[in-house]
Amino acid sequence: MKKLLIGFLAVGLVMGFAMTASAQPNIKASGQLYMYGAYEDKPTLVKNGDSHTNIGNRLRMQFEIQVQEGLKLTTRFDALERAWGEVPAVTTAAPSTTTTNYRRYENNISWERAYVTFNALYGVFDVGYQQSRVWGTCAFCDDYDTDAGIHYRYMMGPWTFGLEWEKRAGTNNNLFIGLPVEGQGEGASQGRANDLGGTDNDHDVYHAYAIYRWATGQAGLRFEMDRDAANGEIAANQTTLANYFGGAAESYTYTFYEIAPYLQWIAGPFSLEAEFRYIWGTIDRVTLVDIDRKGWSLYLNPKYTMGAFYGGLEFAYITGDDPTTSDKLEAGVPGGQAWDPLLMFGNYWMTKYHGAMGSTPTVGGAATTIGPYEANLIMVKPYVGWKVNPQLEVVAQFAWLKADEKPATNWVDDDYGREFDIYATYKLYNNLSYTVGFGYFWTGDYFKGTNASPINVEDNFLVMNALNLAF
Repeated sequence: MKKLLIGFLAVGLVMGFAMTASAQPNIKASGQLYMYGAYEDKPTLVKNGDSHTNIGNRLRMQFEIQVQEGLKLTTRFDALERAWGEVPAVTTAAPSTTTTNYRRYENNISWERAYVTFNALYGVFDVGYQQSRVWGTCAFCDDYDTDAGIHYRYMMGPWTFGLEWEKRAGTNNNLFIGLPVEGQGEGASQGRANDLGGTDNDHDVYHAYAIYRWATGQAGLRFEMDRDAANGEIAANQTTLANYFGGAAESYTYTFYEIAPYLQWIAGPFSLEAEFRYIWGTIDRVTLVDIDRKGWSLYLNPKYTMGAFYGGLEFAYITGDDPTTSDKLEAGVPGGQAWDPLLMFGNYWMTKYHGAMGSTPTVGGAATTIGPYEANLIMVKPYVGWKVNPQLEVVAQFAWLKADEKPATNWVDDDYGREFDIYATYKLYNNLSYTVGFGYFWTGDYFKGTNASPINVEDNFLVMNALNLAF
């Protein structure tokens, strides 16, 4: 009898431990360590310009904590996001005496996301700081951005319906042209909403969308309302607006609307990605003339696969602003940082660690640069790829690049240039890959700005390699 009692006690202890363990949260970790090294011959695209070389680094870690069925916490941070050898501390010295924007080195750890996911009201909620500005093919989205918000989605068979409210972390004063201030720290392009004295100190974005999925693809339609009133009564961040449209600095608020359909479809060896963005609205200024906002962006990527080979034609058309219409803004929605169509032009990693590509005239003219946000662009890019074996893939691509509008009436030309890239990716392990690539950029006269004669633009080339650990 004693042995039987001891046996029952042992079974009870095991079951108790098992029940206790099952009640503990289930933690799933994922992440990426990305190291990007490159040599760029002429970043400024002018004669006798200095070359540039370094290695960039970023560790990204995400944790999903499943508290119980239907309840999950997700959090993410980036660490060691800097060039090798760069001082990791934050600096306090201003880059010049003419600006209050401070340069910042990347902090050692940047904790970006923390949000809870739970089932309620027949759908799923995501509440907190989470991924934002993501939709469709992601040619116009940015998976590096994080904003506070409440997202709700309801699934019904092949349909997904959603409503979203996002409280943007800052106001990007260059939203009107789609390009943040290059070569400066985070404060140069974004001010924190609670540091600004706007009319109601808010920047809110609202979404309503529907997605239909079937066996070989999906299609979606989203409506967006973007209202920014953070600059309504303050002059601190109005210089860019004044310089861009002319005249004195002026308080403003804006309300923009956007319609965005997309399609992703596979039919045998043929596939197609397509997305369209149309934006309209008004920039409401206190005393000066209001500005009418209308623009559109189109992205197409048909692709055909034949055995180990594939080829496609990537096309993008993002309208630019007509400099002759001071009361109108025709610029389309810019491409996102998540979309790197080429190794040099519009590439996030090259811009981050080598600076924006473009000329810096020293005698007259107008300096102009191209950063990671693709704007005012017509691009035609045929490409081919060869999957040599399960581990090795080689891609070659060539792009014609042109501005839709000259930035000024006396701008020399609208030709950005042409770029040829070839790169190869080899899988060392299922989760570890190594990429080597070469890019050559034939510089167009667009980079002469408004001064044709003193500026002799030069071609540029890039040699890069990257080690990517993802798990």
